[in-house]
Amino acid sequence: MFDINGMPQGLGMALSRSEKAMQTFAMLNENEKRRVIDLSKSVRSKDEMNRIVNKLEKGKNQLF
Repeated sequence: MFDINGMPQGLGMALSRSEKAMQTFAMLNENEKRRVIDLSKSVRSKDEMNRIVNKLEKGKNQLF
């Protein structure tokens, strides 16, 4: 089961600003969530995080 406590703070904050991205993230399976989290850990700027969130807003098919 996915542990919300393992989510980086920046990703959590970015998702909280977009209901659509949050809904998409919630619908991902455990492996997909882990991939998004791992990707977010390598982010070095707000713009990079926004790109991840924008992809989530467009749906999971845009992520991988």
